[in-house]
Amino acid sequence: MCLITFRYGQHKRYKLILAANRDESYNRPTVGADYWPEYPSLLAGKDLEANGTWFGITKQGKVAAITNCHGEEFTEPEKNKQSRGQILIDYLSKNQDPVKFIKQLIATKDDYQPFNVLLGSVDILYHYNSKDNHYTKLDAGTHSLSNATLNTPWPKVNNTRQQLDIIIQTDHDYIQDLFTMMMDQTPAPDSELPEAPLPLEIRRKASANFIKTEHFGTKSTTLLLVDWHNNVTYIERNYLSEGNHEDRIFNFQITKKSN
Repeated sequence: MCLITFRYGQHKRYKLILAANRDESYNRPTVGADYWPEYPSLLAGKDLEANGTWFGITKQGKVAAITNCHGEEFTEPEKNKQSRGQILIDYLSKNQDPVKFIKQLIATKDDYQPFNVLLGSVDILYHYNSKDNHYTKLDAGTHSLSNATLNTPWPKVNNTRQQLDIIIQTDHDYIQDLFTMMMDQTPAPDSELPEAPLPLEIRRKASANFIKTEHFGTKSTTLLLVDWHNNVTYIERNYLSEGNHEDRIFNFQITKKSN
C-alpha cells in the first residue's frame, strides 16, 4: 500500500475516514479482504507470498496499515529480511498496548526493509517511520502517508489531503467520492515529481494517486469509515483486468474499545 489518506476525529459523523491504495507487482498472489480463520476477529486482505497484510482492522477496533519507504517497491528486497506485512499481524492478533508494541518494534526495525507503520485503534493512532526511527501520537485532523513519511508534501499527499477535506464538507456519497479520488491517474507536473532513482515515465505514473504501469500498480483500494457509535463500513475494491473491479463490503459494530 503506497497511499493512505485519512480524517481522524473532527467530523460530526465519523471518528475515522480512511482511504488507502495498495501498490504492488501485479503478479504477487493475494487473497481479498475477509475474516482470517486463524484470527477470527481480524478483517484484512492477505499477501500469499509472505502471509502478511498491508491493512487490517479487528472487531475490537484495532487498526494497522503499512507502506514501504520511498523507492523500495522498485528494487530487489534484501535477503534475510522479514516481511513487513508480518508487523501488522503481530500487532492486530495480540492484545498489546500500541506504544509498547512500537517500542519493541524499534528494537527489531532492521529485521525489515524500511517502512512506515500506522497503528493503534479507531480512537488513538500512532505513526512510526523506521528510517527516521521516530514515532508520534497523531493529532486529530487530515493526514496522508505515502512512501516518505507522514504528510511529506508530495503532490499525491497534498492533493488527497485537500480533496478529502473538500469531500467531507459535502452531502455527497463519501464512498463514491473517495473511490474517485483514489482512482485518479493524473500525474503530477514534472517540476513537482519527487526525486527517485527511476525512469522519468515511471516517476510520472507513480506520482498519481492510482498507479498503472506494465508490471506494477494499484491492485486495490480500501475504504474504512467508523462512526461515533463504532459502526464500521469496510470496502475493498480489487482491480481486475480490462478495467473491471470487484468490491468486498463488510459492516460490523466494534465490540469493545482497544488500547
